[in-house]
Amino acid sequence: MDARVKARRTLESDLRQAIMCGDLKVHYQPLINLYDGRITGCEALLRWNHPERGMISPAEFIPIAEETGLITSLENGSYAQPVPRP
Repeated sequence: MDARVKARRTLESDLRQAIMCGDLKVHYQPLINLYDGRITGCEALLRWNHPERGMISPAEFIPIAEETGLITSLENGSYAQPVPRP
């Protein structure tokens, strides 16, 4: 089997496991008004700290999630919860 195909299948399997175990985390990044420096909102960024590979870029795991249908698990899961207001 081609090494790239094997690596992708392994990452897909690991992603399934990470979703089931809740290993993906949401990090919130403030959106700043550059005119007055006020926070005007925030952006939710999904991050995956793989136990063996370290941080996996969303550019790497989101396309796999989209192609395999796992994206619905991310959209409907606990990752899609609204941000609590202070």
